[in-house]
Amino acid sequence: MGELEKHARIFNLIAPVYNRFFLGQVKKYRLILEKYEELMAIPPGGRVLDIGCGTGAFIYCFAERGYQGVGADFSSSMLRAARKSTRGKAIEFVQGDVTKGLDFPDGSFDLVLSSYVLHGLSAELRQRIYTEADRLSRGRILFYDYNQKRRIFTDLTEWAEGGDYFGFVRQGEKEMRTYFHDVNRIDVGRQAALYLCSRQVE
Repeated sequence: MGELEKHARIFNLIAPVYNRFFLGQVKKYRLILEKYEELMAIPPGGRVLDIGCGTGAFIYCFAERGYQGVGADFSSSMLRAARKSTRGKAIEFVQGDVTKGLDFPDGSFDLVLSSYVLHGLSAELRQRIYTEADRLSRGRILFYDYNQKRRIFTDLTEWAEGGDYFGFVRQGEKEMRTYFHDVNRIDVGRQAALYLCSRQVE
C-alpha cells in the first residue's frame, strides 16, 4: 500500500470524528482571514482552491467572504462530511490526488491554499504539491502548517500518525524558499505559521 493510500484509509476512518471540530476550525480560520486576507491579494469574487480540504472549514470561510470556493481531497469520507457541513454555500468539492495532478487548467485559481497537509507527507510528495499548486495558481499560494517550534504533545501525536512531521519542521520552509520566488512566513500561533508564496523560481 502506497503512502497516500495509507493516509486515505486513515482519513476515511476518522472523518466522522474530525467533522465534530468543524465549528471550532471555522472560528479559527475566520480570525486568520480577518487579519491576513489583504496579504492574500485575492480579487473580489476570485476563485480559491483548498488542497486537502478535509471537512471544508477553511474553504467555507472563503465562501462566506464572497469568493468562489473549490475544495479537493482524496478522502471520499472527508468530502461527504464537507458537503454536509458546508451545505448552503456555493462550494464545489472534487475528489482527486493533487500529487498526480488535478483536472483544472493552468492558472485556474487566484489563490491556492493547503492547511495542515504538507507535514503529513514525504518530501517527495510535498514537492509534487508545490509544483501543482504553482501550476494552478495565477496569484498567491498559501500553506498553513507547523513552524519550527515543537512541543512534546505534538511530537508524540504526529509520531503516532506516521507522517513526516519532523522532516517538515526541519526543512519545510527551506523547501519552499528553494522552490518559490518569494516566501513570507507569518507565525500565527505557538506552533503555527502561514507561508505565503508567490511563483516558482525560474
